[in-house]
Amino acid sequence: MKSVLSFIFRSLISLIIFGVIWPTAYFGFNQSLWVSSLLAILGGVLTNFILKKRGQRNLLKENQLTKKEYQYITQNLKEAGQKIKRLNKVLLSIRTFRAAKLLGNLQRLVKQIYQIVKKEPKRFYQAERFFFYHLDSVVELSERYVFLSRQNIKDLEVRKSLSETEDTLEKLVKSLNDDLLTVLSNDIETLNMELDVAKQTHDLQNGFTDQSQSQTLLQEPPQSIKINFTDQARRKKNKVPEERR
Repeated sequence: MKSVLSFIFRSLISLIIFGVIWPTAYFGFNQSLWVSSLLAILGGVLTNFILKKRGQRNLLKENQLTKKEYQYITQNLKEAGQKIKRLNKVLLSIRTFRAAKLLGNLQRLVKQIYQIVKKEPKRFYQAERFFFYHLDSVVELSERYVFLSRQNIKDLEVRKSLSETEDTLEKLVKSLNDDLLTVLSNDIETLNMELDVAKQTHDLQNGFTDQSQSQTLLQEPPQSIKINFTDQARRKKNKVPEERR
């Protein structure tokens, strides 16, 4: 999504530059139609190129990657995208509910990890096990499993192979879950730290509130004592006139 918005932004700026250069060259400098058009096109292309390079440089800086590392990650993401397309085709050929549920879970996890790394390339090194081992196993086993299940061969060996493949795919679901947790490990750790800080702050605030309430209660004398003092003062005033009498 971010790359699409970036492309739209570059295209709009390039069109604006084109729209400024062409009338300026044609009317302002009396250039011919072809020369003005050529200058406007070159200006738009150059603007698009500069903005694209600037965006890539910011992306490298944000993810703390070198240009060579970014190219390496981009190439692996491109290959992974082709494998995911193969997995999507497999899903269209499923006939049983169990297989659809199993392969659907695999596809969901695969896409989730892929999208996270595509959005933040620096996470690629946390997902190397996924890109170099688990993804290949998921795609190849899924293709073989669907191919054999569609043949309707009533043979014990084939059924045994399909059953073993299903068990292996279920294990791969757990492996992909572990890969996802590894990719998100830094986020989980950061969240736990923030939760600890929030809990400590909450406890301190509650302690301060309780202490303030206790001090307020100690400073205010009980109502019964106030009444006794008042009654005692009245009695003394009443006794004075009686003694004079």
